[in-house]
Amino acid sequence: MQDVMFPNDPVEAREQMLRDNCDQIEPRSFTRSFNQDEVNDRRAELESVSIQVAELEDELAQVRADIKGRIKPLLERRGKILDELKARGEWVTADTYKIVDVDEGRTAYYSADGYKIEERAMTPEERQRNIIQAARFLRTGTDD
Repeated sequence: MQDVMFPNDPVEAREQMLRDNCDQIEPRSFTRSFNQDEVNDRRAELESVSIQVAELEDELAQVRADIKGRIKPLLERRGKILDELKARGEWVTADTYKIVDVDEGRTAYYSADGYKIEERAMTPEERQRNIIQAARFLRTGTDD
């Protein structure tokens, strides 16, 4: 079989000659080769499309960076809130009030709200009485 049918006839007349001489006409998909003008047109179109894509990608990167900058503090805050909800409270640094109960041998720490934060056994240093503990120990309830 020949690579080109009817090479001596003009391109416009080839289709009619193929129609007249074929056994059957079937629709099929295939790659049609470009001529040089079509190749040049496609290259120019590719250049134009590539420039547009590059501009849009730059714009997308700017928008993405802007949104990422705005969402980052929100994500951090959300994480902190989730941690607080898991712990059922928040971690704070505040003044606490230590109360030593010599009779029970226990030491407790209280928040400013009056809630016990921690309780533990007394340390040897806490077993030695100070003035406040001595005054508390000497109270009988009748001399207040």
